[in-house]
Formats: sequence, structure tokens, C-alpha cells
Amino acid sequence: MRLDRDRRPPKASVMVAAQLRAQILGHGLTPGSPLPSEAQLINDTGLGRATIREALRLLEAEGLIAIKRGPQGGVTVRRPDLSGLSRSLAPFLTLSEAPLRDLFVFRKAVEPQAASLAAANASDAQRERLLQLAGHDPHAGYANEIAFHQLVAECAGNELMRVLLVVPYDLLRLHLDVEDISSDDVSEANGAHAAIAKFIAAGDEPRAGRAMLKHLESFEDMMQRHNRLDQPIVPRERWLRDPGTLQAAFFGDYGDD
Repeated sequence: MRLDRDRRPPKASVMVAAQLRAQILGHGLTPGSPLPSEAQLINDTGLGRATIREALRLLEAEGLIAIKRGPQGGVTVRRPDLSGLSRSLAPFLTLSEAPLRDLFVFRKAVEPQAASLAAANASDAQRERLLQLAGHDPHAGYANEIAFHQLVAECAGNELMRVLLVVPYDLLRLHLDVEDISSDDVSEANGAHAAIAKFIAAGDEPRAGRAMLKHLESFEDMMQRHNRLDQPIVPRERWLRDPGTLQAAFFGDYGDD
């Protein structure tokens, strides 16, 4: 049997992080549950402060723990923020210059099914909320438009589908801000949302799915008219021109308390 001489054992900090991660996930610890303190981990493992801090930072970056410094501080479990998916993928999509067309291909493959499932699974309160969002007056930032699509995904009752749609919606929020979209285009989108919401509220699965697909195809046609489909979803120069917005959208505020 040939051994891989280049294979090195994992760093001590990685092993400590793995053990803590296993405890959190394996036991299903709820947000706010306390974990061993930095001092206790040093005592239990016999490792140095720098190693333990690195292990905790790894879990903090994954969104699995929160670290509060000071006399009343400590280490507690938290639920990972789904925006971490966008933080991971946005730089990759930028460097690969993934075209806007790719975003539409993905959305057309998933969102019509989400709308159909929403018609079958949405609660009465969710149906009412969809109708409210579809009937709003648009304002800067397209917040309600994106919230509408997010709610459709939540109404589908499929957790994996909801999670996988987080990244497209974060990207949608960014690229809408730089598109040449007229008030007529916004009105057309609002009309489409109203139709989708009506079919979901009525429990009409086939028509809800078809209405969503028609809405996405109409938006795609508009982007084609603007010659945007073969251009990057998030152009590289956007990171240079507007770093603050992208920092807030994908990375949040990571300043120390």
C-alpha cells in the first residue's frame, strides 16, 4: 500500500473546530446554547490560546457560533446566516464572469416549480401577505419586488429550494440597481406579481407556475433588448466603483464589538 507522503495531518485548530462543529450539529444545539469558553477549551485541550482562537474564528466565519468578549461574554451557538452562501459564491461568479443569462436559466428552472408548490402549500397568512406585496407601490431599491419572490420560495414549503434561491435573489438585488428599467417595466412586473399572487392564493398550481415562467421570460426579453444577457451578472468594475454596497450586501459588518 502506497502512502501519500505529501498528506499532512490537519492543524490542531481545524481539529478543535471539527469537534465543536460535531457537537453543535450532532446534538442539534439551539441558538443561544452556551459552549465551552476560550479558557475552558485551553484547559481541556492543552492547546495554546492562539490555536483555540483560530478554531473559534473558523466556526464564527461559518456562522455557527457567536463570540462576545468581556466579563459577561462567552461562546454561544447561532444559526448560520444564509447570506453566507452569497458571500462564498459572489466572488467566484465575478471572477468567472458568469453571464446574466446563467441567472435566468437557473431561475426559470426553479421558480415556476416554487410558485406551483406555493399554491399547494402556502398558509392563509402567507397567501394574504403575497397579495399585499403584489399590490404595493414600488419604491427605490426594488425591495418589495425581491421580497415577493423570496416569499414565494418560502411558501413552497421546500427548505432546500428556499435556501438555493437565496443567492439568485441577492444577485438580483444588486443587478437591478444598475439596470436601465423604466416605470413601464416596473408596472409590467407588478402586474405579473399580482397574477402570480392571485393564482397562489387560489391554490391553482398549474397557472401559478405558468405565470411565474411568463414573468421571468418577459424580464429576460427585456434584458436581451438591453444587450445584458451575455454580460457578467456582477461586473468586476462594480466592486471598484461601489465597494461599500457590495460589502454590505455580501459581507456585512465584521467590525469587532
